[in-house]
Amino acid sequence: MKIAEDSPPTLAALDRPNSYIGRSVPRPNLQRLAQGRGQYVSDVTLPRMAHVAFVRSPHAHARIVSIATESVKKSPGFIAAVTGAELAKVMTPWVGVLTHLKGLKSAPQPPIAVERACWQGEAVCAVVAHTRAEAEDACELVEVSYEELPAVTDPETALDPKTPVIHASLGDNLCFERKLDVGAVDKAFVEADAWLKPPSCSAATPASPTSRAPSWPTGMRASSA
Repeated sequence: MKIAEDSPPTLAALDRPNSYIGRSVPRPNLQRLAQGRGQYVSDVTLPRMAHVAFVRSPHAHARIVSIATESVKKSPGFIAAVTGAELAKVMTPWVGVLTHLKGLKSAPQPPIAVERACWQGEAVCAVVAHTRAEAEDACELVEVSYEELPAVTDPETALDPKTPVIHASLGDNLCFERKLDVGAVDKAFVEADAWLKPPSCSAATPASPTSRAPSWPTGMRASSA
């Protein structure tokens, strides 16, 4: 495969991390992937490997009334069923704090919901089995009772006094605010021929598409970092 030479760089030194835009980019692994010889986590098989699947909340905001897992224990390949309350005894919640965003607020986020599900799709129970199919089938046997709570879905009204506060410990629904005052803003508004207020929007930011297939000797306890 012949790769065309890149055009001469036209970006400043600070922009060069993005210099792949509009240019030919060498891909050393392209031939291997195009031939179907790529290896992914789902291709890995290790001794004593187990698979986990999650029961997820169908509601955007709901109180978890009860979780019944007795039926799951009789399913084929069953190893364990773990709720958020059980996992909270051995793991601490994650709190999102970025040092370069002073004032950022983040509620504690347990790995599995405890007492409340705060977004649709949040995991409320984990089921471990010998195969992925057995874990997913076992999830269908978990019985979860919910009490729906008011949800906040509109960023335009999220800060209104009448809008429910999802995380009471934070005081309001504002996660982060940054004010910029650059140039003669008021003068620009006065002299403008027209004003345009774009609608509020929220950009979806998926997590990094990485996976792990951990392995440790029998008897060794796994730890989270």
